[in-house]
Amino acid sequence: MENKDYFRAQRYFLKDKESEDFIYTDQLLTLVKNRELKELIINKYNLDISYKIEIEKIEYLFNLVSQYSQRFELIRIEAKESDVSCELKFDENNQNAKYVFTIKNGNEGELFFDFIEAEAIYDSLNLFYNDKSLSQYVKSLSKSSNKKNLLNDLNKSWADYYANNEKVVKTKLFRILKHNNNYYLKSINSSAFKEYGIAESFVVAILELAKFKESNPDTEFIISSISLSESKLDLIISQKKSIQLGNLGFLRSSISIRNEDQGNTSFGVYNTLEFYPNSNSDNKIYLFPNNDENEIRNSVTSKHTVLQDTFLSTYSNINELFNLGEEMKKDFHFYTGSSNYDELRSKIEQKIISNNSPFRKIKALKDLFSRDKTGHIENLEVLLRICAQSDAIEMDYDLKFKLRYLISDVLLYNSNR
Repeated sequence: MENKDYFRAQRYFLKDKESEDFIYTDQLLTLVKNRELKELIINKYNLDISYKIEIEKIEYLFNLVSQYSQRFELIRIEAKESDVSCELKFDENNQNAKYVFTIKNGNEGELFFDFIEAEAIYDSLNLFYNDKSLSQYVKSLSKSSNKKNLLNDLNKSWADYYANNEKVVKTKLFRILKHNNNYYLKSINSSAFKEYGIAESFVVAILELAKFKESNPDTEFIISSISLSESKLDLIISQKKSIQLGNLGFLRSSISIRNEDQGNTSFGVYNTLEFYPNSNSDNKIYLFPNNDENEIRNSVTSKHTVLQDTFLSTYSNINELFNLGEEMKKDFHFYTGSSNYDELRSKIEQKIISNNSPFRKIKALKDLFSRDKTGHIENLEVLLRICAQSDAIEMDYDLKFKLRYLISDVLLYNSNR
């Protein structure tokens, strides 16, 4: 894969992958780069002596996470805003635009960087220009190569401002990915940002699953899905036990282990419900419950600024969140409170086709929920089958999650907020 393939989250299906169904803890620990965090993990999970963890497809998952987490070297450079500028460049062949940051006089501990250039990825451009209320303006310049000098003029005006107002200059943390001679600006943060990446989340999640398996030998589970990029992890673990919903299909109680390691994002554990419209279908719907009025906790999350002990304890909530399906099934609006299923379809469609919808370019999705294409939805079985089909449509990782939350809000709570 090329470098930029690692920046786009991809969903991997595990069903037909060849894999040993075990791994040893000393292999897992090779993914943790921070020595202090590794020692905490060893002490918490008694890993002085390596032992075998048996989970279906675990070797394949380990190799996949290793591939993504070890592709780049991470450089944490602290530099003053006044020593950082951005240039708009256009490819000579295809005229594709990219923003390149120049960082001068930066340091990583005692290591000094007098000059480094890094291409902006993820949300780094916004993070740099948001404080100046200029993000939208800077992005608009990429529409024409004739406008690239406007960014140079903007940089010069801010350089003059900083020269005359040194007290307003802030020092920020620039997190940069390096592969061979290529540099990419991943995010801009404060020095309080700690490196809890996809590898660290994967390691602790697997250790917690092993612990859960040992204390709950009668509860069988599988890792049913993984979505992965260099900075994003979504690992869905599902119980094999099903919860029947009449003749409509069945639920499986699941948890989603997530980490978004860019910008001011978070990591954590989320309760997830997998609904299968009928026992013969491979399609399913992922439903994400909200916190309810009875204060059932459906997620436990933390920011990347927390202490290492908090990072570890966040994933200790796997046991608590793994068994909520039976408790919550009576509250589902689509199951107990609706008689007009075409109205629920319409609420999903309205959000998909609205002018500011992120889904407006996905024709297959618009057609699926369109009255013209689908017809009037007269019963719940048809609605659930359509919702399950929507999850199989190929789209960007972030869009997939937005769609799942949209469908969850409509089906569970009759809301399309």
